[in-house]
Amino acid sequence: MQTTMKPYLNAFRLAFSIAIISVFVSTGAAQSVTRGPYLQIGTPNSTIVRWRTNIATDSRVTYGTTQGSLTLSAGSATLTTEHEVPLSGLSPATKYFYSVGSTTQVLAGNDSTHFFVTSPVAGTASPTRIWILGDSGTADTNAQAVRNAYLTFTGNTHTNLWLMLGDNAYENGLDSEYQTAVFNMYPTTLRQSVLWPTIGNHDTAQSSNPPASLPYFAMFTLPANAEAGGMASGTERYYSFDYGNIHFICLDSEGSDRTPAGAMCSWLRADLTAAGSANDHVATALRFIQVRRAK
Repeated sequence: MQTTMKPYLNAFRLAFSIAIISVFVSTGAAQSVTRGPYLQIGTPNSTIVRWRTNIATDSRVTYGTTQGSLTLSAGSATLTTEHEVPLSGLSPATKYFYSVGSTTQVLAGNDSTHFFVTSPVAGTASPTRIWILGDSGTADTNAQAVRNAYLTFTGNTHTNLWLMLGDNAYENGLDSEYQTAVFNMYPTTLRQSVLWPTIGNHDTAQSSNPPASLPYFAMFTLPANAEAGGMASGTERYYSFDYGNIHFICLDSEGSDRTPAGAMCSWLRADLTAAGSANDHVATALRFIQVRRAK
């Protein structure tokens, strides 16, 4: 009986060994970036680099002010497919080149198209190019035409930051819809300019009370705790930030209480007051919220 079983056992061991080797080789060879890199929460001294890989790896960003000589690095030993690496100790209004990957492999970057420019010191007046996209999530030829027209218009002028005003991915804000409508649509701008998004009804699948597990919250890192200036809102649904002498406020007209006594309006008053805005600006902002609520 042992003699009869031996060929089968040997064949099983051989097949098992081949399978293990195949998995190891294919995994090692197949590492790739499937989303990004893209930039979040830019400040004069820091930014966050995010990207997605097809398999879980550790995370590493190398960066520096000279292309081809990236002497600085930051990373995380945690194995993940959703990579998020904060870079700190940066100089204001400075161009940095970077690459992303793992401790064993560079997957993207260290070329002329992978760079970012840090914000100027808060309160400093500086020429600023801002790209503002509203209701852009159709992922069709119209969206492509708008993108192409903007890139042609801006030419070699760097886009310092860009805003997405909601309904960023149709129809329901699914991760796959964001991949098509945002990450596949704007790959170059995403890796060069910090994106500051706003949530809309199509980003929540029409839910007025979207869960924390919503793809929007998972894929974006937003300054709920005043990481980029302004007042801490305590939520990624609405927030504020500074760029030079410009103060930006992102409000949520979909899932947050928009009444004058609600948490968002109370935060808005405090934020505008801290930013030195006049009372008429506060009143205008509150009237806008009420109009949006009525619609």
